[in-house]
Amino acid sequence: MRSLSSRTRSRTNSGSRKTHLHCSKVRPAAAVSTSTPDRPRRVHPYSRVDAPYFRSPGFYVRVGGLAVVVGVAICLLVLRAWSIQILHGPQYKTQARHQAFRTVDLIGPRGAIVDDHGRLLANTTGHIVVVADPGTLGVFDAHGWHASVAGMTVLHRFSKLVHVPTAILIKRVERAVVRSPFAPAVVLPHPTSAMQFFLDERPADYPGVKVTAIPGRAYPRGGFGSEFLGLLGEVSGPELGTTRYAHAKAGEVVGQSGVEATYDSVLNGGFVPAHVRVDSLGRIAGPLEVPRGKALPTLKLTIDARLQRAATAAVEHGVQLAHQLGNPSPGGSAIVMNPWTGGIYAIASVPAYNQVAAANNPSYLSKLYTDPRKLLLDKAIAGVYPTGSTFKPIIAAAALSSGVITPTTPLLCSGAFDLGGTVFHNVEAGVFEDMTLPTALEQSCDTWFYRLGDRIYNADPAKQGMLIQQWARKFGLGSTPPIDITGAAPGLIPTPTWFLKANHFPWTEGQTINLAIGQGALQVSPLQLAVAYSAIANGGTVVTPHVGAAVIRGHTEKALKFKPQRKLKLVDVDAIREGLYLAAHNPAGTSAAVFANFPVPVAGKTGTAQTCSSGCPDHSWYASWAPVGHPEVVVVCMIEDGGYGAQAAAPCARDIYSAFFHVKQSG
Repeated sequence: MRSLSSRTRSRTNSGSRKTHLHCSKVRPAAAVSTSTPDRPRRVHPYSRVDAPYFRSPGFYVRVGGLAVVVGVAICLLVLRAWSIQILHGPQYKTQARHQAFRTVDLIGPRGAIVDDHGRLLANTTGHIVVVADPGTLGVFDAHGWHASVAGMTVLHRFSKLVHVPTAILIKRVERAVVRSPFAPAVVLPHPTSAMQFFLDERPADYPGVKVTAIPGRAYPRGGFGSEFLGLLGEVSGPELGTTRYAHAKAGEVVGQSGVEATYDSVLNGGFVPAHVRVDSLGRIAGPLEVPRGKALPTLKLTIDARLQRAATAAVEHGVQLAHQLGNPSPGGSAIVMNPWTGGIYAIASVPAYNQVAAANNPSYLSKLYTDPRKLLLDKAIAGVYPTGSTFKPIIAAAALSSGVITPTTPLLCSGAFDLGGTVFHNVEAGVFEDMTLPTALEQSCDTWFYRLGDRIYNADPAKQGMLIQQWARKFGLGSTPPIDITGAAPGLIPTPTWFLKANHFPWTEGQTINLAIGQGALQVSPLQLAVAYSAIANGGTVVTPHVGAAVIRGHTEKALKFKPQRKLKLVDVDAIREGLYLAAHNPAGTSAAVFANFPVPVAGKTGTAQTCSSGCPDHSWYASWAPVGHPEVVVVCMIEDGGYGAQAAAPCARDIYSAFFHVKQSG
């Protein structure tokens, strides 16, 4: 029994093993199933061997990290899309537009210039030119623009028509394309009317060449104002590196002189950025699109156009009077200034160039640079001369303020003054009397001022009379006037140091005595003398001369401010004013013949400046202000080689005062 049962169990167990092995062969190895009495069996996607790993914390950390990376990547893509579309959308839109268009720099208009009453002095108008299209006449490569075969044929034909060498026409195109490759190049800046009509009627004969208009300067009030308006021209390479033209670009037309240069940053609107459509190869595929121009500011000046014409006519009258007296005067100048602000009402320089002709006629402009009359020189601010007796109020102010004399100090006025054997003569040889300062100024006694210069020199011989030079500089002489017009000259105040270097022998007492009456190496411009007399008239304020008054933008006018150069402490200045009044109105005064009956009281000083030791005509000066007690205007006239101050310069000043105060002149 036992053996049977054992065998039976053995079989049974053996069968069970067989059955189990059979089931292992049938069931998939990668699947693990779990079941409970209440739930059906669930199959997991990993083998039983890997089950511990997929159920471990490390597995879930890796899966979570991967999710974070994917999330961050998606966020970055979203942010980048937002940045491209929202933040940088306008920028990319502009870049895309630039790929489809090319910017063409066209010459733009300039702001207008008006006088102190709003009268238009300069504005912008259309100017007819002949232009060439670089794209039609040539091609662009890595080396720049080159005329094509067809373009050369057109340029040769056009060259014969206008009598301009082909090489020059090509250079004009090459120069233009450097500035703006797609802009029309001006090849004939001033065509005649007949040439304009000829080209307009035959466009097919000259493809790529046409007549058009570009902005140009116009002068509605005619050819005057060259003394302060100035010339225009294309900015040069050296000018681009200066402070004045830091705002300009190569090829721009800028002011080269006058207020056009000083206020170029205000008047110059720069290039007009037009656009032209191009294809994917950069070839022109559409018409030139010129944007609507922006409003430019207007420059208002202190100049009064009516007074400017009157001042010019007055100087011309002074020159005529000099000629009638046998003096070969080549011209003259005048300054009309507000003594309180430094604002200039008129600047006259005779002869002067024609502003309109200079702007429109290149041949006329080129001749100005070689004209022996030096028409480009503004004599009122750049002409420098010995002043003669108009210097006497300045040395008087120096002596009074330094205590060398008082208004009542008597000095001898005689026919001559002897200094160590050198005799200095007076104009009135028979005079011999003691005078105080007002009388000496009234009669312009040279020997009185010789003795004053001698007294200044001997007050401190070690300083060699430098008191005179020091005060002359305080009044603005000997340095470039800070006027807002180009070309002002500094003049010269001779000093012992300069004199030794220039003449190779030392300064002497005689040089100081000569300087005391405005002679010797002294060089002063009418503008400098006007500033000095303004200081005497207003009580010691050395004004800053200027012609700019305000900048007008739309309906807003912003005044330009000019601070005084300095304030002088003048002592007993009324004595000087009294002497200058007596000189114009007392019978013994040097200009009484001109102003004694003038309805407005004038304080003025004549000047007769020697230009050589003998045989040369004298320069004629008159420096003054009016009315005496309440100065409104300073007038300085200077007639070159005009003779005595009362003969030519004083009548010039009277004409200007008549215009300023609306005085009707008789006869």
